Amino acid sequence: MAQQNSSPFEHNTQQKATRLEHSSQQAVYIGHVPLPPELVQACMRRVEGKQLEGFLAGFGKWPGDIMLVGEAPGGNEIVQGRPFCGQAGKVLDEYLQIAGITRDDLYMTSAVRSRPYRDRPVKGNPERISRSNRTPTASEILAHAPILDYELSVVKPRLLLTVGNIGLQRLLGGGVRVSDIHGQPRQSTIRHVDRDHPEHGYTEGTEQYWIFPLYHPAAILYNRSLESVIEQDLHRLRDFLQEEEWISG
Repeated sequence: MAQQNSSPFEHNTQQKATRLEHSSQQAVYIGHVPLPPELVQACMRRVEGKQLEGFLAGFGKWPGDIMLVGEAPGGNEIVQGRPFCGQAGKVLDEYLQIAGITRDDLYMTSAVRSRPYRDRPVKGNPERISRSNRTPTASEILAHAPILDYELSVVKPRLLLTVGNIGLQRLLGGGVRVSDIHGQPRQSTIRHVDRDHPEHGYTEGTEQYWIFPLYHPAAILYNRSLESVIEQDLHRLRDFLQEEEWISG
């Protein structure tokens, strides 16, 4: 990736969002939630030395009723500077189409904002290194937690769509798995951290959110047997969204 004069997080947080005006006179934006530089800098210090690269800001409608919480950006996302691109992004767009919404109807973010990677020598050519995505660790998720908390305070969603285990467990704790509760909306409080001392761990918030767990879009790429299950979940999501006017503004 070409060198830039500014760091990744400076570039993302300085980008201007598109402002939309509505009859209620409430300003609604499509773009990045402006993250305080000191918040991002503190996060980057906490993960220094870990196998993480880049920084990807969330993107979408804010404030807004729906926030999608994923796992972490992959290589494509870091290079292109937008969430859910590549094959998983195409699958996500199919998800949203079935559910009757678009990317502009929600804010998209993730539990970890840098790409977790693993370097391995190429078999038969040990001098060549192959870099692949990996699942973020619990300490990496905790280090990034204040950023998601800040986005929640700005976006003010009522409904949290989680895709995969990492986003779900970041909000509800490690005892839940998407394979057990996918497609089942529930109201719940979620976990937060102290912004200045996330190392103290999570505490339970008091505000209630609707949580709707979904399989990660990448899951269907590796396990086609999930296709009918995921489609049923998306039809449930569409029906759930139609029960109330979730898309405000």
